[in-house]
Amino acid sequence: MNPNANKPNDRIKPADGKPAPAPETAAEPEELPLDLQLLDFWDKNKKLVIAAVCAIVAGVGIYLAVDRWMEQQREEQGRALAGAKEVKDYAAVASQFKGENVGAFALLLLADQQYQDGKYSDAEKTYNRFAEEYPKHPMLDSAFYGIGATRESRGDYAGAISSYQRVAETPNPVHGLDARMAISRCLEATQQWKKARQGYEDLIAAQPNSSLAERARSRIITLDREARARGESLTPPPKPASAPATIPQVLLPATPATPATPAAKP
Repeated sequence: MNPNANKPNDRIKPADGKPAPAPETAAEPEELPLDLQLLDFWDKNKKLVIAAVCAIVAGVGIYLAVDRWMEQQREEQGRALAGAKEVKDYAAVASQFKGENVGAFALLLLADQQYQDGKYSDAEKTYNRFAEEYPKHPMLDSAFYGIGATRESRGDYAGAISSYQRVAETPNPVHGLDARMAISRCLEATQQWKKARQGYEDLIAAQPNSSLAERARSRIITLDREARARGESLTPPPKPASAPATIPQVLLPATPATPATPAAKP
């Protein structure tokens, strides 16, 4: 038996006795230049790129078309409202653009025109229509104030007060102070002078530096003068000063003890 038969070197030696060459490592592929990489990417993905570009172009085109259409609509609405001069014109714009801001404005202008023409019942119906069709409109308080004004003009002071009070319940009560002033005015008309005076006082407390506060002060002076002429007073008499409460003995300072007289020395 050959003692060197199992040695690895004997198994891998070629016939000529020279060692086998080491296996060659595979060379890494050389990185392509950037322009060639872009060309390769384009060749592999050009369909997707073209589709994406077309989608973007289509989206921009749709956006521009919608924007142009909306601008045309705004111009048309503006021209329609600007061209309205009479009741029938405002009514037509309000109907044509119902549910849109220009329709809401036209409805308020219609009601205002009806009020100016002395058609108080028609104006009230139009203001009510605005409140029904546009319950969340930021000018809802104008509708309630208008309803109050139409009722006050017809002498329905209780109904007017009810409507004026609803102004403060709206999300944007721009006419809040005007409504307070109007409520006190209606109370005066029904000879509820004390409540009217208190309403003016509340208005002054809310906005002491406003022009309405000045008018409220003037009304208070007039109400007080008229009340004195009737021998009345609109302000409650001052409460008498109450006697001071008895202080519990436990809260009084302790009385110092009288020092003991020293005993006489014998």
